[in-house]
Amino acid sequence: METCKVISSKTGASNEEWGNKMNSKKTVFVSTAILALSLLVVVFAGYYMSKNKEDKHINQLKLYFIDSANSELVEEKREVDLESKEDLIRYAVEQLQKMPNTVGLKPAIPEALKINKIIIGDDNVKLDISSYYNEMSPQEQVLLRAALIKTLTELDFVYSVEFLIDGKPLTGYDGKAIGAITQEDILLDAKGNDVASTNVQTIKLYFADQNGEKLVLEEREIVVNPNVPLEKYVVEQLILGPERNDLEMTVPKETVIKDIKTKDGICYVDLSSDFQTKHWGGSAGETLTIYSIVNSLTELPNIKKVQFLIEGEKQATFKGHYDFSIPFERDESLIAD
Repeated sequence: METCKVISSKTGASNEEWGNKMNSKKTVFVSTAILALSLLVVVFAGYYMSKNKEDKHINQLKLYFIDSANSELVEEKREVDLESKEDLIRYAVEQLQKMPNTVGLKPAIPEALKINKIIIGDDNVKLDISSYYNEMSPQEQVLLRAALIKTLTELDFVYSVEFLIDGKPLTGYDGKAIGAITQEDILLDAKGNDVASTNVQTIKLYFADQNGEKLVLEEREIVVNPNVPLEKYVVEQLILGPERNDLEMTVPKETVIKDIKTKDGICYVDLSSDFQTKHWGGSAGETLTIYSIVNSLTELPNIKKVQFLIEGEKQATFKGHYDFSIPFERDESLIAD
């Protein structure tokens, strides 16, 4: 009987120990499984986030806006989840029409200018814009083109940009199409500003005094494009009128410069018919109008005389007091002391 008790006692102790070992193994297994599952969750979560980010095709765009002084371009960066070339280009152009995020900047594309069509080639973008472009000042035109070119050529699939005006190629003063323009064609200074748009020139303009008897000098600093004849800026500024309150305009504001070029010391100024039809008349008024242009242009060293044209043709007279068919020389007797 004692032997039976001893055997019975050993057998019970062995079962309990075996059970404890099994429970310990189960705990280790469960812990390992939980750890493995956690690792899998982390791995899959990372993969999902990475995949989701890839699917969004995050692109960083550089948009170029104009400062309030119309003197330089300033960069703004935007992140977008667009993939196709068409979407990226259209987004960039649309953003340039809107107010930028940076205080002190303004849209690169004025509200009155319409984008008629965007034509996307292999490495080229053609922008067909409205004829309002022709009403912009030369410096405004330079900044507009530079902003669009710099913005679009930042996209790795765009090498050049070409401009059309209501379906017709943008031309230079020689009448030839300008064609495709690359980012290398825009000269930049160390700050990344457009040199062409920040080249400042001082010009001398002559406006009428308040009595309508004499011409008075007004010097003005303007931003110019070296590729645009300086004489165009001179006539354009005369059309804009004086900045001084004590001076009077001499050229009808409706006047449009059709063409302007200088050859052998004679500047040929081709103006729209509004220059003639919208003029207020009078012998003194006619004199001051003609010589405000002539005296202003002959301040430039390469111009000795001015030949006027109306809509591309020479006219017998302007308003009946002057022979308009011949070139005019400078007349300093009309300049106030």
